[in-house]
Amino acid sequence: MKLFDTHVHLNQIEDIDGALKRAKEAGVDKILIAGLNLESNRRIIELYNAHKEYNLYPALGIHPFLPEEKTLEEVCALIKSHRDDIAAVGEIGLDYWYKEARKKGEGRDLQRELFTAQLELAGELDKPVIIHSRGAWSDCLSLVREYQLKQVLFHWYTGPVDILKEILNEGFYISLSPSLEYSKDAQAAAKEAPLERILLETDSPVSYKSPGGRYVSEPKDAVRVLKKLSELKEVDEEKVAGIIYKASCTFFNIVE
Repeated sequence: MKLFDTHVHLNQIEDIDGALKRAKEAGVDKILIAGLNLESNRRIIELYNAHKEYNLYPALGIHPFLPEEKTLEEVCALIKSHRDDIAAVGEIGLDYWYKEARKKGEGRDLQRELFTAQLELAGELDKPVIIHSRGAWSDCLSLVREYQLKQVLFHWYTGPVDILKEILNEGFYISLSPSLEYSKDAQAAAKEAPLERILLETDSPVSYKSPGGRYVSEPKDAVRVLKKLSELKEVDEEKVAGIIYKASCTFFNIVE
């Protein structure tokens, strides 16, 4: 079995070499490393160039938690200069759970300004987008429709099932994290979406719950998502792995 962890913040992992080795040993054949801001995007390109022995795929963008308008131009320039290296524009989007964006106003306006600028750039470069949509699922869907993007991934989807149905009807994808082991919202999404539209991710180094206590995730923990998804779908793990690996490569335009 081969797995593709489609969302890792590799620059935030303490033992990068060890994490990559453990991922490979666990069958994680490909890893997408996602950016958050100008500094992390630059670091991601460094890591990508420094670890050619692994199948790493960069994605660059500005996260809604870090909507620095002053760096937008530099991030967009970085994306353009590495257009042949990156697999996607991301992680970008909206997040209405953050304090400054809970109500309409400057906080949301700034998130939207940066999000739409990056959506427009992704369209120009014909790149997939990785969408962070927490608490803003409907607005994110409306905007990707408005910009007529075709390759859209709603990362770590835990939103309403009715919006998920719209996402799927558009031909878009979702990804599921290790929270699938305990999150009722994630499990509802897993049951609704067909395997061909589900990707696996860890969002490493996010901390997750487990029966033995919380743990800090690594790319190897994509196996945990696979096991739970196989259980929920009542489909053999090897078959699930094959379907999702193919879907991941198809989405990011990567040769299997």
